[in-house]
Amino acid sequence: MIIEAETIFKTHLTAHEEYQGQSTGKFALQLALTPDQKEKLESDGVKVKEYDGQPLRKFASRYEVKMFDKEGAEISRELPAGSKVRLEYITKSHPTAGEVPYVQRLMVLELGEDRVSESDKEFFA
Repeated sequence: MIIEAETIFKTHLTAHEEYQGQSTGKFALQLALTPDQKEKLESDGVKVKEYDGQPLRKFASRYEVKMFDKEGAEISRELPAGSKVRLEYITKSHPTAGEVPYVQRLMVLELGEDRVSESDKEFFA
């Protein structure tokens, strides 16, 4: 299955994500979803959460995620929030979590800009 969406928060694609100072053993990213994308995922049995009224879903993998640019060249880097990506994923059934999506590979359609406040720009100029 394929979904195109925008990253929200920092991605964990080159190193395992951490929770309370411990590695989760997974690579992960979270995507902000449109209402149509939310509906599609929920109809497939995937649970979708909300953050500040924005539907979002975390996609994870125990294996390194293959990443490509629009030309098909392989890349390896963290993506800033706001990056537009096309993500290929599969789902696996879990007894309490429903269908859990696992990222297979992704293509960066548009790299988001690192969010820097105006005061930071002035301070570091």
